[in-house]
Amino acid sequence: MSNWHHINTSAEVWAVLHARHRKELTVFATFSDPDGEYTGRSQGCMETTYGFKGCEYPLMEARTTWTIDPEQPHKRIDEQHQYWLCLPIKEIDA
Repeated sequence: MSNWHHINTSAEVWAVLHARHRKELTVFATFSDPDGEYTGRSQGCMETTYGFKGCEYPLMEARTTWTIDPEQPHKRIDEQHQYWLCLPIKEIDA
């Protein structure tokens, strides 16, 4: 479970943030499963989370998934893109 909320955003918002802050951003986490080994070879996935260098929480995340055709395993069918902004979860002392 992550320590942040995912807020859906558009490809345009994500792209502008990434372009404007590219030099300040670093990869917080990445997951690559292009061959679908974790999904029984039915779906490929690439996911990356970015944040500002030196910060505790990420700023944004992107995921691309696609269906894998056993006859053409390197062809991405039905490619889907998802984009999020990440907001930290603050614990409130009771």
